[in-house]
Amino acid sequence: MRKSWLILSIFFPLFCYSQTKWFSTRFNYSIEIPQGFTQTTAVGSNVDFKATKQLSSIVIVVKTLPQEFVSYRIWELLGDLQTFGPEWESGAKEYMNNPKFFKYGKTTLGNLETFWFDYSTSNPQLYSKNYQTKKGARLYTITLTCPENEYNYYSSIWFRFKDKFNFE
Repeated sequence: MRKSWLILSIFFPLFCYSQTKWFSTRFNYSIEIPQGFTQTTAVGSNVDFKATKQLSSIVIVVKTLPQEFVSYRIWELLGDLQTFGPEWESGAKEYMNNPKFFKYGKTTLGNLETFWFDYSTSNPQLYSKNYQTKKGARLYTITLTCPENEYNYYSSIWFRFKDKFNFE
């Protein structure tokens, strides 16, 4: 009995926090789907992956760039980062309720230079983290969204998700 309890206590955390690995056969990248998220139907011609957990979601969009942009770096495609936020916010008003652009920066995703930014929307109050990176002729956009009042909880999940994103 003690031996069973010991084995269960050692392996129980692995089952509780286990992640599901998913591989995109179309675009050759892999991700870990966080615990509790369920893969759902990806709607839209460029949406490659979508998973949800109540109001939280993970959406990955992959667009093929026109040939004249293939040689550009992600920073050249984005333009002036100083004006990106206000321009994004202005354009997002057509599609979102009260979009607010908060902050942006540079990081890596799957060993590629990546631009990130955070924003919120209202009705419902959601907070999103967006990553954009480029590999070859493809632009990858990953949007991680959760209820605004749960961002502190989800921020570590989003960090792990970003850290486990890999191009094969």
